[in-house]
Amino acid sequence: MSLSPESPVAVLCSGGDAPGMNAFLRAMVRLGLNRHETPVYGIRDGYRGLVRAARQVEGDPEGIVRLKQEIERNTGHRGLIDAQQCIIQMDHASVSGIMGKGGTILGSARCLDFHKPEVRREVITLLEKLGVKALVVSGGDGSLTGARLLAEESNLRIIGVPATIDNDLQFTEMALGVDTAVHTLVWAVDHFIDTARSHRRVMVLETMGRESGDLARMAALASGAEMVITPEGGPMTEASMIALAEKIEGAMTRGRGHAIILIAEGVRFEPPQSRNGAYILRDAFQKYFQREGAPFQDLEVRPSVLGHLQRGGHTTPGDCILAARFAEEAWKALLDPNGINGITALRYNKVEIVPFGCPDLPERAIHSRAMEHLHDDLSNW
Repeated sequence: MSLSPESPVAVLCSGGDAPGMNAFLRAMVRLGLNRHETPVYGIRDGYRGLVRAARQVEGDPEGIVRLKQEIERNTGHRGLIDAQQCIIQMDHASVSGIMGKGGTILGSARCLDFHKPEVRREVITLLEKLGVKALVVSGGDGSLTGARLLAEESNLRIIGVPATIDNDLQFTEMALGVDTAVHTLVWAVDHFIDTARSHRRVMVLETMGRESGDLARMAALASGAEMVITPEGGPMTEASMIALAEKIEGAMTRGRGHAIILIAEGVRFEPPQSRNGAYILRDAFQKYFQREGAPFQDLEVRPSVLGHLQRGGHTTPGDCILAARFAEEAWKALLDPNGINGITALRYNKVEIVPFGCPDLPERAIHSRAMEHLHDDLSNW
Protein backbone atom coordinates (compact mmCIF):
# COMPACT_ATOMS: atom_id res chain seq x y z
CA MET A 1 0.00 0.00 0.00
CA SER A 2 1.27 3.46 -0.91
CA LEU A 3 0.10 6.35 1.25
CA SER A 4 -0.21 9.61 -0.67
CA PRO A 5 -0.19 12.97 1.19
CA GLU A 6 -3.87 13.56 0.46
CA SER A 7 -4.89 10.18 1.90
CA PRO A 8 -6.06 10.75 5.48
CA VAL A 9 -4.67 8.65 8.30
CA ALA A 10 -7.20 7.58 10.94
CA VAL A 11 -6.30 7.35 14.64
CA LEU A 12 -8.34 5.75 17.42
CA CYS A 13 -7.97 4.82 21.08
CA SER A 14 -9.47 1.54 22.20
CA GLY A 15 -10.03 -0.39 25.41
CA GLY A 16 -9.09 1.05 28.78
CA ASP A 17 -7.78 4.59 28.71
CA ALA A 18 -4.13 5.21 29.55
CA PRO A 19 -2.20 8.42 30.28
CA GLY A 20 -0.27 9.34 27.16
CA MET A 21 -3.07 8.66 24.68
CA ASN A 22 -3.71 12.39 24.30
CA ALA A 23 0.00 13.11 23.95
CA PHE A 24 0.19 10.45 21.24
CA LEU A 25 -2.82 11.89 19.38
CA ARG A 26 -1.27 15.35 19.51
CA ALA A 27 2.01 14.04 18.14
CA MET A 28 0.26 12.13 15.33
CA VAL A 29 -1.76 15.19 14.30
CA ARG A 30 1.10 17.69 14.51
CA LEU A 31 3.53 15.43 12.62
CA GLY A 32 0.89 14.71 10.02
CA LEU A 33 0.11 18.38 9.41
CA ASN A 34 3.54 19.93 9.93
CA ARG A 35 5.99 17.34 8.66
CA HIS A 36 4.02 15.20 6.20
CA GLU A 37 1.16 17.48 5.08
CA THR A 38 -1.26 14.60 5.60
CA PRO A 39 -4.73 14.98 7.16
CA VAL A 40 -5.51 13.01 10.30
CA TYR A 41 -8.96 11.73 11.22
CA GLY A 42 -9.72 11.14 14.89
CA ILE A 43 -12.18 8.30 15.52
CA ARG A 44 -14.51 8.82 18.45
CA ASP A 45 -14.94 5.91 20.93
CA GLY A 46 -12.51 3.55 19.26
CA TYR A 47 -13.77 0.61 17.21
CA ARG A 48 -17.30 1.36 18.42
CA GLY A 49 -17.16 4.70 16.62
CA LEU A 50 -16.07 3.05 13.38
CA VAL A 51 -18.85 0.47 13.64
CA ARG A 52 -21.41 3.15 14.36
CA ALA A 53 -20.29 5.27 11.39
CA ALA A 54 -20.32 2.23 9.09
CA ARG A 55 -23.88 1.40 10.08
CA GLN A 56 -25.02 4.98 9.59
CA VAL A 57 -24.08 4.85 5.89
CA GLU A 58 -24.79 1.16 5.22
CA GLY A 59 -27.26 0.62 2.41
CA ASP A 60 -27.63 4.36 1.83
CA PRO A 61 -26.08 5.54 -1.47
CA GLU A 62 -26.05 9.12 -0.21
CA GLY A 63 -24.85 8.19 3.27
CA ILE A 64 -21.13 8.28 2.48
CA VAL A 65 -21.58 11.66 0.74
CA ARG A 66 -23.25 13.12 3.84
CA LEU A 67 -20.56 11.65 6.07
CA LYS A 68 -17.80 13.23 3.99
CA GLN A 69 -19.60 16.57 4.08
CA GLU A 70 -19.95 16.33 7.87
CA ILE A 71 -16.23 15.59 8.26
CA GLU A 72 -15.28 18.52 6.00
CA ARG A 73 -17.76 20.91 7.64
CA ASN A 74 -17.22 20.11 11.32
CA THR A 75 -13.47 19.96 11.70
CA GLY A 76 -11.41 20.18 14.88
CA HIS A 77 -13.21 21.43 17.96
CA ARG A 78 -16.56 21.67 16.15
CA GLY A 79 -16.46 17.97 15.40
CA LEU A 80 -15.32 17.07 18.91
CA ILE A 81 -18.16 19.06 20.47
CA ASP A 82 -20.77 17.20 18.41
CA ALA A 83 -21.15 13.95 20.37
CA GLN A 84 -22.88 12.30 17.41
CA GLN A 85 -19.98 12.81 15.02
CA CYS A 86 -17.84 9.68 14.92
CA ILE A 87 -15.05 10.82 12.59
CA ILE A 88 -13.36 14.21 13.04
CA GLN A 89 -10.73 15.81 10.85
CA MET A 90 -8.24 17.06 13.43
CA ASP A 91 -6.48 20.42 13.20
CA HIS A 92 -3.77 22.18 15.18
CA ALA A 93 -6.15 23.80 17.65
CA SER A 94 -8.01 20.57 18.43
CA VAL A 95 -4.88 19.03 19.97
CA SER A 96 -3.57 22.17 21.64
CA GLY A 97 -3.11 21.90 25.39
CA ILE A 98 -3.98 18.20 25.65
CA MET A 99 -0.52 16.67 25.99
CA GLY A 100 -0.48 16.43 29.78
CA LYS A 101 -4.15 15.52 30.19
CA GLY A 102 -5.05 11.97 31.20
CA GLY A 103 -7.66 9.92 29.40
CA THR A 104 -8.36 10.60 25.74
CA ILE A 105 -10.31 13.45 24.15
CA LEU A 106 -11.48 11.05 21.44
CA GLY A 107 -13.07 8.75 23.98
CA SER A 108 -12.48 5.02 24.20
CA ALA A 109 -14.75 2.00 24.44
CA ARG A 110 -14.84 -1.73 24.13
CA CYS A 111 -16.82 -3.07 21.19
CA LEU A 112 -17.99 -6.70 21.24
CA ASP A 113 -19.47 -6.41 17.74
CA PHE A 114 -16.00 -5.83 16.35
CA HIS A 115 -15.20 -9.48 17.11
CA LYS A 116 -17.48 -10.46 14.19
CA PRO A 117 -15.77 -10.74 10.76
CA GLU A 118 -18.78 -9.27 8.97
CA VAL A 119 -18.65 -6.17 11.17
CA ARG A 120 -14.95 -5.70 10.48
CA ARG A 121 -15.72 -5.95 6.77
CA GLU A 122 -18.24 -3.10 7.16
CA VAL A 123 -15.54 -1.00 8.84
CA ILE A 124 -12.97 -1.77 6.14
CA THR A 125 -15.46 -0.81 3.43
CA LEU A 126 -16.22 2.46 5.21
CA LEU A 127 -12.55 3.42 5.49
CA GLU A 128 -11.95 2.56 1.84
CA LYS A 129 -14.88 4.74 0.74
CA LEU A 130 -13.52 7.63 2.82
CA GLY A 131 -10.13 7.29 1.12
CA VAL A 132 -8.43 6.24 4.37
CA LYS A 133 -5.52 3.93 3.62
CA ALA A 134 -3.99 3.73 7.07
CA LEU A 135 -5.30 3.25 10.59
CA VAL A 136 -3.37 3.70 13.84
CA VAL A 137 -4.76 1.95 16.95
CA SER A 138 -3.66 2.92 20.45
CA GLY A 139 -4.57 0.45 23.19
CA GLY A 140 -3.80 -2.75 25.05
CA ASP A 141 -3.75 -6.43 24.16
CA GLY A 142 -7.37 -6.72 23.00
CA SER A 143 -7.20 -3.51 20.96
CA LEU A 144 -4.00 -4.61 19.23
CA THR A 145 -5.61 -7.97 18.45
CA GLY A 146 -8.34 -6.06 16.64
CA ALA A 147 -5.68 -4.13 14.73
CA ARG A 148 -4.00 -7.39 13.71
CA LEU A 149 -7.29 -8.76 12.37
CA LEU A 150 -7.84 -5.62 10.28
CA ALA A 151 -4.32 -5.96 8.91
CA GLU A 152 -4.97 -9.56 7.92
CA GLU A 153 -8.38 -8.89 6.37
CA SER A 154 -7.71 -5.68 4.40
CA ASN A 155 -5.22 -3.79 2.27
CA LEU A 156 -5.02 -1.03 4.85
CA ARG A 157 -1.73 -0.13 6.49
CA ILE A 158 -2.30 -0.82 10.20
CA ILE A 159 -0.03 0.33 13.02
CA GLY A 160 -0.69 -0.52 16.65
CA VAL A 161 0.60 1.49 19.59
CA PRO A 162 0.87 -0.14 23.06
CA ALA A 163 -1.02 1.96 25.60
CA THR A 164 -1.89 0.22 28.86
CA ILE A 165 -0.90 0.89 32.45
CA ASP A 166 -0.68 -2.89 33.03
CA ASN A 167 2.57 -3.11 31.03
CA ASP A 168 1.56 -6.68 30.18
CA LEU A 169 2.67 -6.54 26.53
CA GLN A 170 5.92 -8.48 26.68
CA PHE A 171 7.27 -7.48 23.26
CA THR A 172 7.98 -3.92 24.44
CA GLU A 173 9.90 -2.70 27.45
CA MET A 174 7.28 -0.07 28.19
CA ALA A 175 3.76 0.86 27.11
CA LEU A 176 2.18 4.30 27.19
CA GLY A 177 0.67 5.10 30.57
CA VAL A 178 2.91 2.93 32.74
CA ASP A 179 5.21 5.70 33.88
CA THR A 180 2.29 7.91 34.89
CA ALA A 181 0.53 5.06 36.70
CA VAL A 182 3.68 4.31 38.70
CA HIS A 183 3.93 7.98 39.68
CA THR A 184 0.28 7.91 40.78
CA LEU A 185 0.85 4.79 42.87
CA VAL A 186 3.90 6.32 44.54
CA TRP A 187 1.78 9.39 45.35
CA ALA A 188 -0.91 7.13 46.84
CA VAL A 189 1.57 5.15 48.91
CA ASP A 190 3.07 8.37 50.27
CA HIS A 191 -0.38 9.39 51.54
CA PHE A 192 -1.15 6.00 53.05
CA ILE A 193 2.22 5.98 54.82
CA ASP A 194 1.26 9.09 56.80
CA THR A 195 -1.66 7.27 58.43
CA ALA A 196 0.18 3.96 58.70
CA ARG A 197 3.00 5.60 60.64
CA SER A 198 0.67 7.61 62.84
CA HIS A 199 -1.44 4.61 63.89
CA ARG A 200 1.07 1.75 63.62
CA ARG A 201 -0.93 0.02 60.90
CA VAL A 202 -0.51 -2.42 58.08
CA MET A 203 -1.96 -1.06 54.82
CA VAL A 204 -2.75 -3.54 52.03
CA LEU A 205 -3.14 -1.72 48.71
CA GLU A 206 -4.38 -3.46 45.57
CA THR A 207 -3.00 -2.25 42.25
CA MET A 208 -4.10 -2.84 38.67
CA GLY A 209 -2.06 -4.94 36.27
CA ARG A 210 -4.32 -7.85 35.23
CA GLU A 211 -2.04 -10.91 34.93
CA SER A 212 1.15 -8.87 35.15
CA GLY A 213 2.86 -7.72 38.34
CA ASP A 214 5.02 -5.11 36.64
CA LEU A 215 3.02 -2.11 37.83
CA ALA A 216 3.03 -3.29 41.45
CA ARG A 217 6.76 -4.15 41.28
CA MET A 218 7.80 -0.78 39.92
CA ALA A 219 5.58 1.09 42.37
CA ALA A 220 6.93 -0.91 45.31
CA LEU A 221 10.51 -0.25 44.31
CA ALA A 222 9.89 3.47 43.75
CA SER A 223 7.77 4.06 46.88
CA GLY A 224 9.62 2.02 49.45
CA ALA A 225 6.64 -0.24 50.12
CA GLU A 226 7.60 -3.02 52.51
CA MET A 227 6.15 -5.91 50.50
CA VAL A 228 4.91 -6.64 46.96
CA ILE A 229 2.83 -9.65 45.89
CA THR A 230 2.52 -10.42 42.17
CA PRO A 231 0.84 -13.09 39.99
CA GLU A 232 4.23 -14.39 38.88
CA GLY A 233 4.85 -15.65 42.41
CA GLY A 234 2.12 -18.26 42.07
CA PRO A 235 -1.20 -18.63 43.93
CA MET A 236 -1.49 -17.50 47.54
CA THR A 237 -2.36 -20.21 50.06
CA GLU A 238 -3.17 -19.99 53.76
CA ALA A 239 0.38 -21.08 54.52
CA SER A 240 1.96 -18.44 52.27
CA MET A 241 -0.22 -15.69 53.78
CA ILE A 242 0.81 -16.77 57.27
CA ALA A 243 4.46 -16.66 56.18
CA LEU A 244 3.99 -13.07 55.02
CA ALA A 245 2.30 -12.14 58.30
CA GLU A 246 5.20 -13.72 60.22
CA LYS A 247 7.62 -11.61 58.21
CA ILE A 248 5.70 -8.42 59.03
CA GLU A 249 5.47 -9.34 62.71
CA GLY A 250 9.18 -10.06 62.83
CA ALA A 251 9.97 -6.65 61.35
CA MET A 252 7.67 -5.01 63.90
CA THR A 253 9.54 -6.83 66.68
CA ARG A 254 12.80 -5.41 65.35
CA GLY A 255 11.44 -1.86 65.42
CA ARG A 256 9.45 -1.27 62.24
CA GLY A 257 6.39 0.84 63.00
CA HIS A 258 4.18 0.21 59.97
CA ALA A 259 3.95 -1.77 56.73
CA ILE A 260 2.70 -1.01 53.22
CA ILE A 261 1.81 -4.10 51.19
CA LEU A 262 1.16 -3.86 47.44
CA ILE A 263 -0.76 -6.72 45.85
CA ALA A 264 -1.45 -6.89 42.11
CA GLU A 265 -5.06 -7.55 41.12
CA GLY A 266 -4.07 -10.65 39.11
CA VAL A 267 -2.84 -12.60 42.14
CA ARG A 268 -4.75 -15.88 42.49
CA PHE A 269 -5.67 -17.69 45.69
CA GLU A 270 -5.95 -21.38 46.60
CA PRO A 271 -8.69 -22.22 47.21
CA PRO A 272 -10.13 -19.71 44.67
CA GLN A 273 -11.69 -16.56 46.10
CA SER A 274 -14.20 -14.12 44.62
CA ARG A 275 -13.22 -11.10 46.75
CA ASN A 276 -10.47 -8.58 46.07
CA GLY A 277 -7.06 -9.78 47.13
CA ALA A 278 -6.54 -6.83 49.48
CA TYR A 279 -9.50 -7.93 51.61
CA ILE A 280 -8.48 -11.59 51.63
CA LEU A 281 -5.02 -10.62 52.87
CA ARG A 282 -6.51 -8.27 55.46
CA ASP A 283 -8.54 -11.09 56.98
CA ALA A 284 -5.63 -13.53 56.99
CA PHE A 285 -3.21 -11.01 58.49
CA GLN A 286 -5.67 -9.78 61.11
CA LYS A 287 -6.42 -13.35 62.21
CA TYR A 288 -2.71 -14.05 62.59
CA PHE A 289 -1.91 -10.86 64.49
CA GLN A 290 -4.81 -11.40 66.91
CA ARG A 291 -3.97 -15.01 67.76
CA GLU A 292 -3.58 -15.86 71.43
CA GLY A 293 -0.25 -14.71 72.82
CA ALA A 294 0.67 -12.62 69.75
CA PRO A 295 2.92 -9.61 70.49
CA PHE A 296 0.85 -7.11 68.46
CA GLN A 297 -2.78 -8.06 69.01
CA ASP A 298 -3.90 -4.46 68.55
CA LEU A 299 -2.18 -4.15 65.17
CA GLU A 300 -4.78 -3.02 62.61
CA VAL A 301 -4.79 -4.06 58.96
CA ARG A 302 -6.57 -1.74 56.52
CA PRO A 303 -7.22 -2.74 52.88
CA SER A 304 -7.77 -0.41 49.94
CA VAL A 305 -8.40 -1.14 46.27
CA LEU A 306 -6.81 1.76 44.37
CA GLY A 307 -8.68 0.90 41.17
CA HIS A 308 -9.16 3.43 38.40
CA LEU A 309 -7.31 6.15 40.30
CA GLN A 310 -4.24 4.68 38.63
CA ARG A 311 -5.45 5.45 35.10
CA GLY A 312 -5.99 9.16 35.58
CA GLY A 313 -3.92 12.19 36.43
CA HIS A 314 -1.48 14.45 34.68
CA THR A 315 0.65 12.58 32.17
CA THR A 316 4.33 12.43 33.17
CA PRO A 317 7.09 13.80 30.94
CA GLY A 318 8.31 10.24 30.43
CA ASP A 319 5.00 9.18 28.89
CA CYS A 320 4.77 12.36 26.80
CA ILE A 321 8.23 11.72 25.35
CA LEU A 322 7.46 8.07 24.65
CA ALA A 323 4.21 9.11 22.94
CA ALA A 324 6.12 11.44 20.61
CA ARG A 325 8.67 8.73 19.81
CA PHE A 326 5.94 6.19 19.08
CA ALA A 327 4.14 8.68 16.83
CA GLU A 328 7.28 9.47 14.84
CA GLU A 329 8.00 5.78 14.28
CA ALA A 330 4.37 5.15 13.31
CA TRP A 331 4.57 7.85 10.64
CA LYS A 332 7.81 6.39 9.26
CA ALA A 333 6.12 3.02 8.86
CA LEU A 334 2.99 4.54 7.32
CA LEU A 335 4.92 6.47 4.66
CA ASP A 336 7.46 3.77 3.84
CA PRO A 337 6.32 2.00 0.61
CA ASN A 338 8.12 -1.10 1.87
CA GLY A 339 6.95 -0.70 5.46
CA ILE A 340 5.10 -3.40 7.33
CA ASN A 341 1.98 -3.59 9.40
CA GLY A 342 2.96 -3.89 13.02
CA ILE A 343 3.25 -2.32 16.46
CA THR A 344 5.54 0.37 17.83
CA ALA A 345 7.77 -1.05 20.56
CA LEU A 346 10.47 0.21 22.88
CA ARG A 347 13.27 -2.37 22.74
CA TYR A 348 16.70 -1.74 24.23
CA ASN A 349 15.67 1.92 24.53
CA LYS A 350 15.09 2.17 20.77
CA VAL A 351 11.64 2.60 19.22
CA GLU A 352 10.96 0.31 16.28
CA ILE A 353 8.11 -1.43 14.49
CA VAL A 354 7.66 -5.10 15.31
CA PRO A 355 5.25 -7.39 13.44
CA PHE A 356 1.95 -8.46 14.94
CA GLY A 357 2.52 -11.64 16.91
CA CYS A 358 6.12 -10.73 17.66
CA PRO A 359 7.73 -13.04 20.29
CA ASP A 360 8.12 -11.75 23.82
CA LEU A 361 11.34 -10.15 24.94
CA PRO A 362 13.01 -12.78 27.16
CA GLU A 363 14.70 -9.97 29.08
CA ARG A 364 11.33 -8.81 30.42
CA ALA A 365 10.89 -11.87 32.64
CA ILE A 366 14.53 -11.75 33.74
CA HIS A 367 14.24 -8.06 34.58
CA SER A 368 11.03 -8.63 36.56
CA ARG A 369 12.64 -11.31 38.71
CA ALA A 370 15.67 -9.12 39.31
CA MET A 371 13.42 -6.23 40.30
CA GLU A 372 11.65 -8.37 42.91
CA HIS A 373 14.97 -9.55 44.37
CA LEU A 374 16.20 -5.97 44.53
CA HIS A 375 13.01 -4.87 46.28
CA ASP A 376 13.30 -7.69 48.82
CA ASP A 377 16.85 -6.68 49.70
CA LEU A 378 15.92 -3.02 50.01
CA SER A 379 12.79 -3.56 52.11
CA ASN A 380 14.00 -6.15 54.62
CA TRP A 381 14.27 -4.92 58.22
